[in-house]
Amino acid sequence: MFYKTKKILLGFLAFLSVLLIAGCQPQKEPVDLTKNPQGTWQWTEQQSTLQKVFLATNVESRAAALMLDDLDNVNMTMTIKDKTVELKYRFDYLRIYEDQYKGQNLTTPDFKTYVQKKTEDLKAYVATLQHTKITVDEANYAYDYTLTGTIDPDNHTITFPETPTFLSRIILGPTSNPLEAMTYNYTVEGKQMTLSAEGKNDKGLKLVMRLRFNYTEENK
Repeated sequence: MFYKTKKILLGFLAFLSVLLIAGCQPQKEPVDLTKNPQGTWQWTEQQSTLQKVFLATNVESRAAALMLDDLDNVNMTMTIKDKTVELKYRFDYLRIYEDQYKGQNLTTPDFKTYVQKKTEDLKAYVATLQHTKITVDEANYAYDYTLTGTIDPDNHTITFPETPTFLSRIILGPTSNPLEAMTYNYTVEGKQMTLSAEGKNDKGLKLVMRLRFNYTEENK
């Protein structure tokens, strides 16, 4: 009887110790993302963003409609750590080239030759980049993209040394030159960040580009 009572008492004391230790752990305060946007953010509202890009670049309407779906599932992330901002994604480009081919009602050259030419054009574009890192995976018709920039929390700006793009012609900025440095103003509401930039395209028209990202996690 005594042994059983002792065992119960020791078990209760062990449980109480766990509760006391847990209670002494410092509670993590929620991060104010408006002041400290550190962590990983995921691109969202892709179609509304790209519709504006296609309108600004006069992409043929049928081809644009097809390409919107191709880009809708791109997993582009923006990771902010200290003052460094890293934009990354992987893109499988075979389907978008197929939709471009169909959207323009092309019959010559044949599709295989068309894709080869487009891939060579992409590689030629990559060779002109000085800051953006693009690794083309020809065997799988894909590429990996990384662009590193900086954040200025005091002025609420994010600057990249070149303008973010998909392929070579889908430019995520208000200008027509992807080699230009691009500064976005940013705002944070709840767990969504909006990047916005104003500029003029090659026709002198004023354009506003907005990119939205949803917060996913803190940096470890």
